[in-house]
Amino acid sequence: MSSTGKYSQNHKLPSKEEDDEACLYAMLLSAFQVFPAILNAAIELKVLDKISEKEGDFMSVSEIASQLPNQHSELHDRLDRMLRVLASFNVLDWTTRTNQHDQVERLYKLSLAGTYFLQSKTESLASFSNLQCHPATAKVWLNIKEAILDGGVDLFNKVHGITMWKYMEKEDKLNQTFNKAMAGLSAIQMRKYLESYGGFEGVSTLVDVGGGTGQSLQMIISKHPHIKGVNFDLPQVIQHAPPHPGIEHVGGDMYVSVPKGDAIMVKATCHNWSDEKCVALLKNCHKALPENGKVIILDMILPEEPESSVATKYASIVDNSMFIQAGGRERTEHQFRKLCKNSGFSSFRVAARALSVYGVIEFYK
Repeated sequence: MSSTGKYSQNHKLPSKEEDDEACLYAMLLSAFQVFPAILNAAIELKVLDKISEKEGDFMSVSEIASQLPNQHSELHDRLDRMLRVLASFNVLDWTTRTNQHDQVERLYKLSLAGTYFLQSKTESLASFSNLQCHPATAKVWLNIKEAILDGGVDLFNKVHGITMWKYMEKEDKLNQTFNKAMAGLSAIQMRKYLESYGGFEGVSTLVDVGGGTGQSLQMIISKHPHIKGVNFDLPQVIQHAPPHPGIEHVGGDMYVSVPKGDAIMVKATCHNWSDEKCVALLKNCHKALPENGKVIILDMILPEEPESSVATKYASIVDNSMFIQAGGRERTEHQFRKLCKNSGFSSFRVAARALSVYGVIEFYK
């Protein structure tokens, strides 16, 4: 039921308090595009990393301001206004104290959520924020209506006259930001998957299709050292993959063939492609597996109902962000079942979940 459905169904007008709350919420949504810009500015200024150097202690605005490159008369006030927004969204914790001039001032430290935006961490969303606010990406978000009106459109291509992948070949800064964003997000996701999924224990050879530089395989093998890993991606990606014990890097095209293994992992790949492209990939995986072999899909499972939980909001936003390329989408469990059937696999199960909306899905040959 929608948040306003109860009023229309009961033929009851909202109370003043209910209308005020709804009005404020609508106002917040209409101005919400400012928050990602504020968060990204704090990341680019390394404000959160500076606060983290206090190792859990609160830090005054004056202390933070003194470490910024430009000093001016309005810096303290403007910085405090930025930090207040971040605190209101639980990126920062705060308290107050009275200073030597008998003035009350706010002090800040990182919240648990805020630690995920530190640039100094491997598990970081800092570059993911940079990517969302990059001018080339932001220009795409401003044209999302085109993706609604023009079915099958590659929105990035329509806006920039070139696909995102070709654009990144020319713009190295965006390419580096994208790669760092994916690495940071992947590290977080993989840790959460490994906390909840035990299906790697019986695997001897694991092929990671679209494995990038092999980060996910490294995390898996560190927990399951008996596994022989095969990291499979495009040759231009594999050439940058560092050597790692227990991992063989293989370059190729997943739409031509996939290396053989008793299990094949497909992580955060299906959501980039249409159903037809996914089926073509999964059929190649099917060919590469022995009898009773399995494909392990690590991807978001879109909730069936548009609930108001943080998890569902996040999943729905990510699903809409996939308009950036043709065919990209998140899928429900029902839609993954359909991919399983159309790819020729015999059985399907959701083996584990992570962070409510991420799933480990097994397709058995």
